[in-house]
Amino acid sequence: MLKDGPVVFEFLTGARSLAALWILCAHYMPKQEHYSFNGALYRVNVAVNFFVVASGFVTHLSGCKADVSTWGGLMQFYVRRLGRVLLTFWLALAWSVGLMAYHRQPLEWGYLFRCACFLEQWFNWCPNGPSWFVFALLPSWLLYPATRHLVVYVYENLQGYGLGMLLGGLWMLSVGPAAFLFAAEGNITMQQHADMMFWPPAQMADFVMGMTVAEIVLRGENQRLPRLPLAADLSMLAIVLVVFLLPRPASTWALHLNGWEPLLDHGLSILMAVFIAGAVDEPTCFGQLLGHKALSSLGVMSFEVYIFQRPMSDTFDLFLDSTSMEVFLTYLLVLWSFAGLYQKYVQGTCAVDAESAPEGAALTQDDSEVKEEVEAS
Repeated sequence: MLKDGPVVFEFLTGARSLAALWILCAHYMPKQEHYSFNGALYRVNVAVNFFVVASGFVTHLSGCKADVSTWGGLMQFYVRRLGRVLLTFWLALAWSVGLMAYHRQPLEWGYLFRCACFLEQWFNWCPNGPSWFVFALLPSWLLYPATRHLVVYVYENLQGYGLGMLLGGLWMLSVGPAAFLFAAEGNITMQQHADMMFWPPAQMADFVMGMTVAEIVLRGENQRLPRLPLAADLSMLAIVLVVFLLPRPASTWALHLNGWEPLLDHGLSILMAVFIAGAVDEPTCFGQLLGHKALSSLGVMSFEVYIFQRPMSDTFDLFLDSTSMEVFLTYLLVLWSFAGLYQKYVQGTCAVDAESAPEGAALTQDDSEVKEEVEAS
């Protein structure tokens, strides 16, 4: 159970800053001919997987006491959960469209309208490619009231044991298709990887895994496992070792993932869930490292960094040599500074509250309110 008073999960924001930096480096950093650490740089599907699990965790912690039993309450929840996310998505899309117009590329307004309405992404990429993440998570956010009922129902009927079973079942549902394909065919193609990564239903199990971890924390079930903080550190260590030391299949290059590599799309989510559950209440080695101010302060605007990465990079390409490492470092500084200024002056505040934060950057909760709501349920 969360401790009394305000709780700020600095380790989550710190982890987000590293995940965002990891993605930026994989997409835009000038590359060498040979991979280091078995191509760990390109295993950004692991970073995206962490974003999804963390989003489910934060959404449930901030939304567990939201009244969604009436249309008014439901609409209020959606506005607070999605308002700033959609604003940022549309502004980044408009920026990308402006760059298309600058390059005199044909603008198909029907296509752009479908992108803005989250329809085109079911079939094709949209101008701001990284925005697929918002599209992929949108069904999970919209269905949260229903999945919240499921998670709470499991606890009320099966207690902590049931939540553990739910967590394991969701993980098998998430990684199962990739495991089945690899076992049956000995290979997972790039197209199959794309289907299991970018198709919105493919992310829902990981999102609900994050919600389940949040329910475990809210109910205090994590405190009944005295060795959970140790398990959290071991889980994060296992993730690091897999990412850096596991050799890549010979047929995989750069961000073209096939062979067994797509197993990492969802395969490590169970370790991420254990890490979050174990690092919330007790100090862990990796939790304290990730919670350092140098990382957590940058993680607060990780969502904005992620969404604006492509249009900012395309803007740099208009004037500078994108193959230069100096230009890339400048790009990082400008992008993060822009994201911070955008969050402060467009979104209105840097210290966003838990329920209106795009991705719960630094979640703050009054635990007394949470406990009253959980007990009332």
